[in-house]
Amino acid sequence: DRSFDKLRDRSFDKLRDRSFDKLRDRSFDKLRDRSFDKLRDRSAEREPGQLRGDLCTGRRPCRDPSEPARRMTGMPAPTDYLLTHGGHRVEVTYKNVKNLRLRVLLGGRVVVSVPLGVPEHELRRFLDENHAWILRAQQRMRMAAPPQEQLVDGGRVQLWGAWREVVVADGDRASAREVDGRIIVTGADEEARARGIDALYRRELMARIPALREVWEERVGRRAAGLRLRRMTSRWGSCNTRTAMITLNTALAKRDPAALEYVLVHELVHLHERGHGPRFVAWMDALIPDWRARRLAMRGTP
Repeated sequence: DRSFDKLRDRSFDKLRDRSFDKLRDRSFDKLRDRSFDKLRDRSAEREPGQLRGDLCTGRRPCRDPSEPARRMTGMPAPTDYLLTHGGHRVEVTYKNVKNLRLRVLLGGRVVVSVPLGVPEHELRRFLDENHAWILRAQQRMRMAAPPQEQLVDGGRVQLWGAWREVVVADGDRASAREVDGRIIVTGADEEARARGIDALYRRELMARIPALREVWEERVGRRAAGLRLRRMTSRWGSCNTRTAMITLNTALAKRDPAALEYVLVHELVHLHERGHGPRFVAWMDALIPDWRARRLAMRGTP
C-alpha cells in the first residue's frame, strides 16, 4: 500500500506539472496572438510610411514620415534621429534611462540620451536650459583637439612622444615604417597612408606590450585574459572585468612610453577594483607613485 501511495503521489505530481506547463503555454500563445492582431490592425490603419502610433504620439518625437516602417519587417526599431534646435544638430537617442543626459563629443557633436516617454517639447526646453553649456563645451573640444597633420612630404606624425618627419614614397600599398628617425609612408591617397600609420602604431605597441604585461601582471597579481588594440576617440583604454579582457587605444603609440605603462597598469588594477574609489587610488599610488602626473600629461583627445 505504501509503495502504491508513493507511486500514485509521484504520478499525480508529474501530471499536475505537465498540465500547468500546457496551460501556461496556451496562455502565452493566446497573449502573443492577441498582441500580434492588435499590432497588425493598428498598422493597417496607418500609411505605409508611418510607424506605429505609440512611437509618434507625445511620448516620443516622430521620425520623418517618408522613412519606411521597420517594425513589421523584422528590422530594429528606429530610436535615433537628428534634431535641429538652437543652431545645433542634436543626435537624439531614446534609452531605458531615468534622466536626460547631454554630451558634447569629438568635433563638437551634441548627443542626448532621452528616457522613454519624454516628449519633444521637454527635450527642447532641456536644450534651451543648457545652451550656454553646449557652447562652452564645444569651445573646449575645439581647443583640446590637436591640429590634423597632413600625411604629405615634409609633414609630421607622432611616435612615442616625438614628432617624426613624413617621407612619401612611391607605391599604392598602404604602409608605413620608421627609418633613421623618419616615417616612410606609401599609399594611393592620404586615407591609405593613414591606414599605414595605424598599422605602424599597432606593430610598435605589440612590440612593447608583452614585456610590460609580464612585469605588471605579476606585480598587480592579476592576469588579463587577453589584450586587443582598437582606435578609440574618447578613451585610452578599457577593461571588461567580467571577461578580464583589456582594450588599449592604438593612439598610445603617439605618446611617451610612460603613458602606455600607466594605462596598462590602470586597466589591470580594474581587475581588483571595478571603480575609481579610494581602494583603486591606493593601488595606483602603491604601483606608480607619479600616475597623476602621467594622467595629466595625457589630457586632451586621444
